[in-house]
Amino acid sequence: MKSLSRRVVLAALGGAALPFPARAATDFPTRPVRVVVGFAPGGTTDILARIIADKLHEIWGVSVIVENRPGADGIIATNSVFQSTPDGYTLLMSTNAITITPHMKALPYDPIKDFEPITIVGQEYHHLMVTPELPVKTVRDFIDLAKSSRDGLTFSSAGPGSAPFLAMQRFMDAATIPHMVHVPFSGSAPALQALVTGNVQAMFSSPSTTLQMALAGKVRIIGVAGPARDPNVPDIPTIAESALPGFQSNTWFALMASSKVPPEILDKVRADAIHAMHEPDVRKRILTAGSSPVGNSAEEFRKVIAEDMEIYRQVVAKIK
Repeated sequence: MKSLSRRVVLAALGGAALPFPARAATDFPTRPVRVVVGFAPGGTTDILARIIADKLHEIWGVSVIVENRPGADGIIATNSVFQSTPDGYTLLMSTNAITITPHMKALPYDPIKDFEPITIVGQEYHHLMVTPELPVKTVRDFIDLAKSSRDGLTFSSAGPGSAPFLAMQRFMDAATIPHMVHVPFSGSAPALQALVTGNVQAMFSSPSTTLQMALAGKVRIIGVAGPARDPNVPDIPTIAESALPGFQSNTWFALMASSKVPPEILDKVRADAIHAMHEPDVRKRILTAGSSPVGNSAEEFRKVIAEDMEIYRQVVAKIK
């Protein structure tokens, strides 16, 4: 995951220099636009979708409605967009789960052929967190406890098609932990609530969902799955420096559309979405939410998708 993470960070840092695509000659939109989210309200995907939707509402002068359709690792929402009229009025707020699920189950759509990339809105390195009652302070403590647990420690996620779920699987493999018990939820927010209440013992998550709970002492961060420490929690070491050299894991959140949307409408959506992503107030809101704003081009996003498809093909094959 290292090369992917570095590439996305560079896009986030240098994105302001990207030229905006030429705006297409079209009067789109003339009525409300839906942004379908495959996870529950309050999670990272939902938060970032609402930030970009607010700005597109300002640009377009029509309502931009976020519609939550959680379940099946984002497949329900993705399929609803695939089956919708391809007129640009139904967009998808996806995550890199769209590059994971094809390797785990048969799908009614092809994520490469049936969807067009618009732009990555944000990306985040995962935090490894535990419930405060768990008697561990470091990643090494957690690994030792997990290995010695007879029944296996429990962990939550937004589902087996989510990047945080695969982060835990990759973590277990790297740390040679033989067994943990997965408890899936319909989104990252309910998965976090299960950790807060002590119904599960650990989880990987995007910091935009969980950072405030951690700062309030409701959960404990023990490691950061990035190449450097998170400036929001500078005292927490990376997993790479504390236990597993080279370990990284992240999630991106992005706008996509049906590949059957007319080119002139797709061009306008892309131009306006990238324009929105480079507005200072949008980038500030994304940073405040705990995510890193990106706003890259469709071509750059397409490369991320292709590379992630291969990365997760290998990861899922190894887990199976």
